[in-house]
Amino acid sequence: MRTTATTIAALAAVCALTLTACGSDSSDGAKAPAAKSQKQQDGQEEAVDCADTNLSQDDWTKHCADDAGSEEAPATELTFGQTFTYDDGLKVTVDSAKTVTDFDEYDDRPDADERLFRVNVTVDNDSKKPVDLDTIGVLVTGATNGGDAEIAYVSKGSKEMTGRLAPGVKDTKNSDWALAKEYGSQVLVTVTRMSEDVDLFAQDPEWTGPIR
Repeated sequence: MRTTATTIAALAAVCALTLTACGSDSSDGAKAPAAKSQKQQDGQEEAVDCADTNLSQDDWTKHCADDAGSEEAPATELTFGQTFTYDDGLKVTVDSAKTVTDFDEYDDRPDADERLFRVNVTVDNDSKKPVDLDTIGVLVTGATNGGDAEIAYVSKGSKEMTGRLAPGVKDTKNSDWALAKEYGSQVLVTVTRMSEDVDLFAQDPEWTGPIR
């Protein structure tokens, strides 16, 4: 009988502890708080329950992902006249592609089936240190049905992308190109930059526009 009594006492103690724990959970009716988005935690109006299994993928990415609310990368698909800004503050704008008709004696001239044109690019050094323009490259292809443009040279008005651009200085450089007429009059201009001040794995900005 001693063993039976001890066992019953032990079971009673376990049940008492269990009931006490359950009672404490239900006494105030509180539940574990759901995970909140960072925006809600920061006191902003928009609130999203990141633990909601019915939350759409777009909302989860926007509000709950590790990089939620971070600044979006700048657009890299542009048209002539639009500006791309690098992380260090350098601003680049492909202004235009204009047909060249005035040639000196030793200038490159287009064949009968080619267009020779000049691409004008404005660089604005809004950073805090000089920029080496030799780290900036310009590539041109046809934007309609392909075709690579070939580099050309026309001396009159030439301002090559070279040298150093001081902080706060803005200038327009250019380069000359020849493209077969079969590839149309729309071109794609890609600007590349090889510098420790930029993300070398980021998408290069591209501009599309007509040869005028």
